Amino acid sequence: MRVSLFIGDLADAVADAVCTSTNPRLSLMMGTGASIRGRGGYEILRECEAIVARADAQLPAGSVHVTTAGTLPAKIVVHCVASGSDHRSSEDIIRQCVTGALEAAAAAGCASVAIPLFGAGHARIPFSRSLGAILGALRSTSTPVQEVMIVVQDREREEEARRMMEKEFGRVAVTRSDVEPESAGGWFDEDD
Repeated sequence: MRVSLFIGDLADAVADAVCTSTNPRLSLMMGTGASIRGRGGYEILRECEAIVARADAQLPAGSVHVTTAGTLPAKIVVHCVASGSDHRSSEDIIRQCVTGALEAAAAAGCASVAIPLFGAGHARIPFSRSLGAILGALRSTSTPVQEVMIVVQDREREEEARRMMEKEFGRVAVTRSDVEPESAGGWFDEDD
């Protein structure tokens, strides 16, 4: 599996599967969820609402749920519940999200996955702990997925992310979005 770094908005990452970092209600109101809803359309949100309604309860932290990608160029969106109802996360929850996302992407025939920093926004997991948990999960997971793109929106964190990734995987490709992030919609909140 190739691991690369994308600096920019998650909705600009080109991958077969795009992951959101979301809450147990799959609300898609802030952060990565808002970006995906905003660019992919409300069809994604309607499918999230149906998933929650069928569950008849809040979804467990660490679980993953697949929807259409709407008008995004991706095949699917994998919604990763990166925090509990208490808005807290952990490295274990993040690892569950990564493993589940890769399994869901593989089941859908996806060759590439874009993964944001789970729990690093509203759940307040520090950047290095979130990225470390993601990299650890990637290192220990066997998957037919060929490429995983780690998405970091904060350009000031590029060097730190690159160093951490290269320590685990050797040289990594870095791609930067040519689109500046919008300040509306909770840009700096990685998860809902």
